[in-house]
Amino acid sequence: MAYGQNGRSMKMTRVLILMVCLLGTQWGMGQILFLGCDEVARTEYNGIPFYAVKNTQNDPLPFGRVQFMPDGSSGWEFAWEYEGRTQPVMYEGDSTSLTVDLLGNGVYFFRAEKEGVHPIEVGFTVFYVHMPVRLGIENEMDCHYITLKLEGVENPPVYNGYPGAENPLYTVVWGGKERTLAPSPDYYREISQFVEGEYRDVQCRVKIRDRFGLNWESNEATYHSYIPLAEFSADPMQGEAPLEVTFDNRSENAQSFEWYLYKDTTEIQPGAMSVEDSLLDGRIYTEQNLPPYIYEHPGSYNVKLVVVNTRGINQCSDTAYIDRYIVVDSSLVEVPNVFTPNGDGINDIFKVKAQSLEYFHGVIINRWGRKVYEWDDPQEGWNGKIHGKYASPGTYYYIITARGREIKTKKYTKKGPLLLVR
Repeated sequence: MAYGQNGRSMKMTRVLILMVCLLGTQWGMGQILFLGCDEVARTEYNGIPFYAVKNTQNDPLPFGRVQFMPDGSSGWEFAWEYEGRTQPVMYEGDSTSLTVDLLGNGVYFFRAEKEGVHPIEVGFTVFYVHMPVRLGIENEMDCHYITLKLEGVENPPVYNGYPGAENPLYTVVWGGKERTLAPSPDYYREISQFVEGEYRDVQCRVKIRDRFGLNWESNEATYHSYIPLAEFSADPMQGEAPLEVTFDNRSENAQSFEWYLYKDTTEIQPGAMSVEDSLLDGRIYTEQNLPPYIYEHPGSYNVKLVVVNTRGINQCSDTAYIDRYIVVDSSLVEVPNVFTPNGDGINDIFKVKAQSLEYFHGVIINRWGRKVYEWDDPQEGWNGKIHGKYASPGTYYYIITARGREIKTKKYTKKGPLLLVR
């Protein structure tokens, strides 16, 4: 009995992928094992099992062997056919099974007989599949999407009009991470890959499970990035005026730089900031590294960096803002009303709490209106001595005048009594 290739309807079942080569499947009462193959996948075609055999190297001669085992018992007599032609039988051992070389694409039929047992017959189709997948990259300089170009899938393998049982499944391996595409009835020749934010070169490849259920993998291709990354930090982020801030440019894959140092947020109109809002007299700084900048006035300040990769024809760019505003503290003058200069290291100095001042002057007078101490540095103060001698405990008076560093000048005049306790 032989099975032909034509004249029967096509029946598709779920593909069973056989990943290791000593693999088998049962059909009827016999078992079929494939030996010496990289990968075998099973569907059904014309009502009988259909085995797709992966031919990685596109070998011109058939390879691999097939073993037919009726039921595991011994003493069988075998016969087999290939494409309707009877083939010689070479017995091994106790005739438990028959192993033969695969002769190529086509229909195979095996029959086993033994006295007192109903004959066991198995028929199936074998088809060698070769689909070399080659990967290339197009539109590499695009700032958003590139094209993964696939060759080798233009004419997918077909057996007697049978293209396989399932839709091809594609997986893009991008930088070690896998992205599986939705199954499609057709083979993709191009795949769009999102690259925005990919500021470093990426290794990629494409894996395909074909319509027969066999797995293929392309060569590894390198995406050469033309995407820049804008990134920087500032230190310190807060302090009193004048505040000197340094900037660390950590951008990558960029050749052009534009720094924007913006005015205090209260000075900027609502909406998008423009170069007119720059602290640099409406200018921008275009060197890679921004020199330290001294913020003279209290306020909240934003900083922006725009970088461009000039190697690509599309001049891809990226923009980064500082994580949070640089805060220059408002001016402050707070005067205590008592101090204890007794040498215990606690509250021994009459000192004004001050910040962000451009001018300061302090005077201490006694109860008779005589000046006993005077100073111009808010970091200093009165130690409770007059001409090097301890001043008498009691009440004194302070007069503090100061001017803050706000753009709209803020002036301070504070007067009051001060109690010296020993």
